[in-house]
Amino acid sequence: MTWEPQYETIFHLVNRHTGKESEMKYRAAAMFTLHQINAFEDNGMLVMDMCCGDDGEVIGDFTLENLRRSTGEEMDKFYNSLCRNLPRRYVLPLTVDTKTPLDQNLVTGYKATAKKTKANEVYMTHEELYDDELLQYGGLEFPQINYDQYNGKPYRYFYSCGFGHCFSDSLLKMDVHTKELKVWRYPGLYPSEPVFVASPKATEEDDGVVLSVIITPREEKSTFLLVLDAKTFTELGRAEVPVNIPYGTHGVFNLMG
Repeated sequence: MTWEPQYETIFHLVNRHTGKESEMKYRAAAMFTLHQINAFEDNGMLVMDMCCGDDGEVIGDFTLENLRRSTGEEMDKFYNSLCRNLPRRYVLPLTVDTKTPLDQNLVTGYKATAKKTKANEVYMTHEELYDDELLQYGGLEFPQINYDQYNGKPYRYFYSCGFGHCFSDSLLKMDVHTKELKVWRYPGLYPSEPVFVASPKATEEDDGVVLSVIITPREEKSTFLLVLDAKTFTELGRAEVPVNIPYGTHGVFNLMG
């Protein structure tokens, strides 16, 4: 896999009921993405939120040679040379046809733009879903939402891992309406992908807890399951285990019994 920044990004839109691809091609500047946050329809537009970066060279940088660098200083130097993936929003207008005028912004209600540039092409610019405060925690990946209630629907909050180093070293809660950020972070502790679990009688989107497995290289510390109040992002408790758990990325919660 190679990064070729001379080419634009193409969004392929497919009708999930018929399997037919739209004749309209949606284009944007070259970008790199690994994880999607959420997507939903709103007033004739498809809103897509993703973790993206402007440089995809990172594809070839995570080699064993780079990850086995002998000192923390070398690892930090390597990581600081990489592009950060950050949350952004693209909006695809769904009602574009032959009568749609050229070079006019077709997006309303959002800061992202989309203009018809040719008979069957739309060019888009994105909206950043964060403020500068996020940059001090590095990029972010492994986004999670309240999937049971808000997957494919308008939503407000997502939870993710912050990457101040090669491995995630913080947990983040982002409000996509206000761009307000809440953070959990402790030196020497490395969290896995956060998982949202709703309260049994939840009435609000963030009424529940966020779970994450935390590991540490410190011998005096143990691996534990962290439980955060999803609304305030404050710690509710830790369930420690007397064994070493390998570093993981993705997580899932299964209700038993």
